[in-house]
Amino acid sequence: MKNLEKERLLELFADQTLFGLSNEEAMEFKVLKNKFPELEEDLSLELTAAMIGLSDLNTDEILPTDLRARIYANADNFFNSTEESQKVLNFASRTNQTPGLTATESVNQVAIAEPKSSAWQWLGWAFAAAACIALAVNLWLTQFQKPTETVKNPEPVQTPQIVQTPTPELTVVQKREQLLASATDVVQVSLASPKNKNEILGDMVWSNSQQKGYARLRGLPANNVAEECYQLWIVDETQNEKTPISGGVFDVSGTGEIVVPINAQLQVKKPKAVAVSKEKSGGVVVSKPERIVAIAKI
Repeated sequence: MKNLEKERLLELFADQTLFGLSNEEAMEFKVLKNKFPELEEDLSLELTAAMIGLSDLNTDEILPTDLRARIYANADNFFNSTEESQKVLNFASRTNQTPGLTATESVNQVAIAEPKSSAWQWLGWAFAAAACIALAVNLWLTQFQKPTETVKNPEPVQTPQIVQTPTPELTVVQKREQLLASATDVVQVSLASPKNKNEILGDMVWSNSQQKGYARLRGLPANNVAEECYQLWIVDETQNEKTPISGGVFDVSGTGEIVVPINAQLQVKKPKAVAVSKEKSGGVVVSKPERIVAIAKI
C-alpha cells in the first residue's frame, strides 16, 4: 500500500512541475507529502520531473563524438559513486560484528551510513541520470547544431519576359484597302488599254501625301521572266513627259487579278497620269510609247 502511495506522490510531483495540479490533486498531493516527508527532501524528484518533461524529445540526431564521450564518462562516474556508496553500507553493516565496539556504537555507525530509503533513492537517482542525458541531448540540439548555411551569391529571380505574338504581315490587297480607308487625299482611276479606252484592265490608287499607291490589274498576258517584265510609270507635271518616274517592275504568271505596289523612285509632286509598259527583264530608265499596255489619267 505504501509503495502505491509513494508512486502516486511521485506522479503528482511530476505533474505539478510540468502542468500544475487541480484543486483535488493539490489536496491529495499535500496529504501524501505530509505522509512521506523524506521523499520531498530528495532532490532527485526534480530531476525525475525534468526527465518526464523531456520524454518526447526527438533524439534522432547523432550526437557529436566529444559530447557523447562526456555523457558516458559522467554516467560511469555516477554509477561508480553508487557502487562506492554500497560499499560504505556493506562496510558499516560489518562493523556491528567488529570486536571492540559496543552494540550502541555499531548501531549508530550503521544508522549514519544507511540511506533513508535506499530503494527509492536509487530509483530517483536513476531517473535523474536519464534526465541528465536527455537534457544534454536537448542542449546539443538547440545550441550545437550547425546553423543553416547562407546561400552565397544567390541567383536573382528573373521576371519572365512576355513574348508578344507578332502581328501578321498584311497582304498587298489588305494594304491597298488600308490606304483607301486611311488616306484623305487618295485618288482612284481606271487603267485602260491605250488602243481601246473601253477595255478596262484594272485601276490605280494613289496618296500623294503618303507617296504610296497600288495598281490592280487583270487580263495581262504572262511574261517570260528571263526576257521581259512589266514596269509602272508615273507622269509628273513638274517632269518632262518623256522621262516619267519609274514605279517599279513586276511579273505576271497567270490570267487572274494581281495587285502591285507602286514604289516611286523619285518624289511625286503633281501626278497627272500613270502607265504600265512591257520592258526587257530588269526594267529600263526611259520607255517608248509603243510598249505601253495600260494607261490612266489622274
